[in-house]
Amino acid sequence: MKKIFKFKKSIVAGTIIIAIVSLLGIRSFLPGRNSSADNVPYTTLSKTDLVNSISVSGNIKSQNSQNVYSTLNYPVKELFVSVGDQVVAGDLLAKLDSASLELDIAQQRSNLNNSEKNSAIDLQNKKNIYQDAKNQFENGFNSELISAGNNVKTTEIDLQTKKRDYENNKLLFESGAISEQESNQSKTNYTLAVASHDKAVASLKATKVKVAQDLKTAEANLKNAEANYANDSQRIALQKLEKNLADSDIKSPIDGTVTAVYAVVGSPGNGLLFVIEDTENLIVTTYVKEYDAAKVNPGQMVTIKSDATGDAVLNGKVIKISPASLKNAAGETNISSTVEFETEVVILDPKTELKIGMNARLNIILEKKTDVYAVPFDAVTVNDKGQNVVYIITDENGKQITKELVVKTGIETDLYTEISGVGLSAGVLIANNASSVASDDIAKLKPMEKKR
Repeated sequence: MKKIFKFKKSIVAGTIIIAIVSLLGIRSFLPGRNSSADNVPYTTLSKTDLVNSISVSGNIKSQNSQNVYSTLNYPVKELFVSVGDQVVAGDLLAKLDSASLELDIAQQRSNLNNSEKNSAIDLQNKKNIYQDAKNQFENGFNSELISAGNNVKTTEIDLQTKKRDYENNKLLFESGAISEQESNQSKTNYTLAVASHDKAVASLKATKVKVAQDLKTAEANLKNAEANYANDSQRIALQKLEKNLADSDIKSPIDGTVTAVYAVVGSPGNGLLFVIEDTENLIVTTYVKEYDAAKVNPGQMVTIKSDATGDAVLNGKVIKISPASLKNAAGETNISSTVEFETEVVILDPKTELKIGMNARLNIILEKKTDVYAVPFDAVTVNDKGQNVVYIITDENGKQITKELVVKTGIETDLYTEISGVGLSAGVLIANNASSVASDDIAKLKPMEKKR
């Protein structure tokens, strides 16, 4: 940007010179002692400090600020602070009316105690039932299985008896020892015994399935009882109420000063109630424009002035520059013609007259050189060889003669440029506008030029 600025200045200076030459015809652009330059402004070289900075304005804020909120709807019962009071973290700021909340807690605690007792009893009962069923099943003590098993054995004995009777009577009938009716009766008895045995076997299988299912049901009931016993829903509900009770005492989260009180006795205690700010450690929030943002970095020193501090210059330091430009209310990056980046500067000087909310003027120091030579911006030009040059003014036989001197340039500010090189020393006179003189001009110095 500064090169463009210098170029523009050169154009203006050149235009003025051309106009003077065209209208007055009093100088030639060919170098030589035939030329003269009247009222040449100049600088007497001396070592100085040169600072390249960005000037911005900002607003004083607390480095540590906390808004104190409440989400409870209970009315404010008491206020313990007012604006300007100093507080430390944990100090009581206000108390909400928690009488109804305390009753809710007592009721919830009673419900919880009863629920825990009942669930403990139920858990023990379900555990006993499951353990008994498991032991009986695994050790063969289940009464239903024993009964079904005994029935199978009984029917099996009867079946064997009926089978032998039938087979014997069949042989006796064939030999003519008994009648056909007696033979048929034994056969019927045998058939009934087979049916009874089959029924008993089927019953035993069904009983085994039922007992196994009963054991699974007892296990499921036990797990359900354990889940009910471990259920924290009522306990969590009680903890929430107890937290609300603790939160009904509105306390300061930080050390600082009460800078705003929004709580009103008798009004619902929800929303923003207080603002607590550290008034000792202050920062300045400012906004750096797009073309300067890349030059600003955390750690750069800043000088700060304000109406409250008069001519006093305070020291500060950049601690943060936003990685993105300001956003609109929808959270979208601002794409307007003015693109700015929020920047924070910590104030290093303690116990100043600055207060939160005041305006401040800042110079962010981008570059600083001490004990260097500096000349006005337009005192440096470029010769035909592409070298940076200035025109020094020397005394030859009582005449002030301009001489071209090759120099190296350093940092630049809006007004001055650092120069160095052979031939520069304290007291050397430098023409302020290189475009208005040439080498070997006879210079008539502008009177009353003060040393920079």
